[in-house]
Amino acid sequence: MPKAKSVLSTAASLAASAMLIRSICNELLPTDIQDYIYSSLHSLSYHISSQITIVIEEFQGLSINEVFDAANVYLGSMATTSSAQRFQVMKSEKEKRIGTTLNRNEEIVDVFGDLKLKWKFVCKQVQATKNRNLLQQDNNARLRSEVRHYELSFHRKQKDVVLNLYLPHVLEKAKAIKEENHMVKLHTVEYGCWDANDMVLKHPMNFNTLALDSELKKAIMEDLDNFMNGKEYYTRVGKAWKRGYLLYGPPGTGKSSLIAAMANHLKFDIYDLDLTDVQSNSDLRSLLLSMPSRSMLVIEDIDCSITLENRDSKDQAGHNQGDNKVNVTPAEVAGELMKSKCKYAEISLQGIVKFLHAKMNEQHKVTN
Repeated sequence: MPKAKSVLSTAASLAASAMLIRSICNELLPTDIQDYIYSSLHSLSYHISSQITIVIEEFQGLSINEVFDAANVYLGSMATTSSAQRFQVMKSEKEKRIGTTLNRNEEIVDVFGDLKLKWKFVCKQVQATKNRNLLQQDNNARLRSEVRHYELSFHRKQKDVVLNLYLPHVLEKAKAIKEENHMVKLHTVEYGCWDANDMVLKHPMNFNTLALDSELKKAIMEDLDNFMNGKEYYTRVGKAWKRGYLLYGPPGTGKSSLIAAMANHLKFDIYDLDLTDVQSNSDLRSLLLSMPSRSMLVIEDIDCSITLENRDSKDQAGHNQGDNKVNVTPAEVAGELMKSKCKYAEISLQGIVKFLHAKMNEQHKVTN
């Protein structure tokens, strides 16, 4: 017992001496010398220590750092079952479940095979920079009161395992968690671009409740599943990973219900496009390029939303506007869409316009 008291007394004395020396250094030594001493001590500890630390910042220039985002999701899923003492919970109207994330400066330990890793969520209060060039290049330096990053520490011998196996594992796990919690959303066009205020698709339809011939329903589901599992095949044969369906029939026959069932089955967001809202090919191209992958583009009434002008009748006075109508069947429109092997949808639509022009000219020649 006296020996334990002696050890504690010695430790307390050393701690007090260290605090005194640090205070004297802060008071008497210039800042440059202090920085040099701290840097030397840090370098010495680096060579002595067997640990190595990776810093994962929130932003990469002006873009979100995908590794940070994945770590946020991955560690959040572990927060309630780990040794973390403080974590945050949140949920918005557009999210399916309550989400969790680590609280500021909280640590968590993860095990990957025989590898033991320590994560720390670091938040630092900072003053906003006034350097315009830096503001335009890096969101970490924007007008923020807090800069966030993760520190991942592990044994230096495991660096290759962490970079080549563990971090890809974190990315894949985070992707699976996002897909599981994803709620299908509906996007519409507003002032020439996709409306930022998307809506959660609350349509309850799925293939279990869809009133459709059982054999046809099975064929559609198998086709969708084959498409989802065939990305590598499309890449191998040099084709764009896309799938097109033409739904036609009178109102109330279940077209919208089938679209909702497909979206809920795939967990893809729906981008509803009315071609009358598109003013030019460049606007259409911008809309399509701004769509993320793993989404559904729905073009309603494609055979009714394109107004064509008969070029052969420009010089004819009193030309009746009704003569510009084109008689085509949905099957013909579908055939033209399926002919296109181009990966850009606007090129496919331009092909439809040319096809309708040709049909209109044929009809005009027959009537004359």
